[in-house]
Amino acid sequence: MAIFTGKHLHTIDDKNRLAIPSSIRKCIDEESEGSGFFVTPGLDKCLALYSPLHFKEISEKYHAQVSTNRKARNFQRHFFSNSKKVDCDKQGRIIIPPMHMNYAGLNKDVIIVGVMDKIEIWDSKCWDEVEAENSESFEQDAEDLFCLGSLPSL
Repeated sequence: MAIFTGKHLHTIDDKNRLAIPSSIRKCIDEESEGSGFFVTPGLDKCLALYSPLHFKEISEKYHAQVSTNRKARNFQRHFFSNSKKVDCDKQGRIIIPPMHMNYAGLNKDVIIVGVMDKIEIWDSKCWDEVEAENSESFEQDAEDLFCLGSLPSL
């Protein structure tokens, strides 16, 4: 499975097209993971992009959830009904559907962020606020998570 890292400032054009950086596209082995991306609502009002293989794995994981669990059903409905397959054109651009533009409050300037197994797309102003918040709490969050054994140490 592809591992995504880094952050990239990009712009969305008037046709809602966004160029996915080649460094990100090169992380995906299209033969094993498929081409294009699934764009989904992300947490914290960003968008998440998954490779087709990873999206299939997520789908299989949630399919196994007990359908009598109301929270699981609600999450599945929202997540999957608001997910869409998008393909890259010859210039490496995807078209972001209007519902996703609205969900994440995207305008022209966006930040594309590699977050391990997914890519997040943030409105640049929103990202600046989140990044400032994260920078302030990074050390304390790391200490809390590592000391609790929730994460392996760096």
